[in-house]
Amino acid sequence: MNTPASMLRVAPTSALILSYAKEMYTDPLSRKYMQYIDLGDVQPLVAAISQLNVPLEGMIQLRKKMVRYLIRQFISRYPQQQICIIAAGLDPLGLQLAAEYPQLINGIYEMDQAWMEDKGRIYRNIAPQLSLPVTLLTDITHTIQCKRQLRDAGYDASQPAIIILEGIVPYITEEQFRDIIQCFSTKNARNTVIIDYLLPAEDIRSAATRHAFNEINDLLQKSLGVELYYYSRKKILNILELLQAEIHDVYDMHTVEEKLYGHNNIYPHRGDSWMEMAAFHL
Repeated sequence: MNTPASMLRVAPTSALILSYAKEMYTDPLSRKYMQYIDLGDVQPLVAAISQLNVPLEGMIQLRKKMVRYLIRQFISRYPQQQICIIAAGLDPLGLQLAAEYPQLINGIYEMDQAWMEDKGRIYRNIAPQLSLPVTLLTDITHTIQCKRQLRDAGYDASQPAIIILEGIVPYITEEQFRDIIQCFSTKNARNTVIIDYLLPAEDIRSAATRHAFNEINDLLQKSLGVELYYYSRKKILNILELLQAEIHDVYDMHTVEEKLYGHNNIYPHRGDSWMEMAAFHL
């Protein structure tokens, strides 16, 4: 297998996620894509996390698989839909969807404040035959600018879309979260939104999980220098009620694992995880 001469060095936050998710990228296009990504700088952090006996890898893989599972559930809701991936990072989700649903998707838009130009070049190098995602370099918290860029790139707000906010809600304030979601509100709830969020420690029922949560939270904040925001299920539901969203479902990770595999190994009991996911129409 030939390795590209120039690999893209990834910042720690994104590299950490890709390090845990890379085993999922088994299709030929994703394998080619991952040859362009250098994850070396984050390996000391991965090693430190492994000493904590926290199932972070399993949680991230479950989250990503559930996003793809939910897309499969909603992709036939209309004859064609657009896909908008907010804070897309370097996950090749858009590439995978372009290859998997060419007849059902009439536009894929990936947005983030870094790497989007590089990501677009990698996509074009490995899959010029596909109707590839449009990669937009933007700060997703500047919603007026984002809406303008989406429109200029071909996104049609009058047509249905699936909106994905994977791994971004813990990094934005409640006000920013509401503003981003509000951008995709419609009168007939034709858009579908998929999100994940981190629970506050007091909402985690398992004492062992709370302890692990505090350890991993401290390590990540010290290593990555980021501030994390936490949302109870009640707060998420209150926000969605204010936005007049139609809730499809809310999932703890016990339910996610059971739904994906039919049994539970990582999360045998409810209350064992500090992440939840939700899907709703807006």
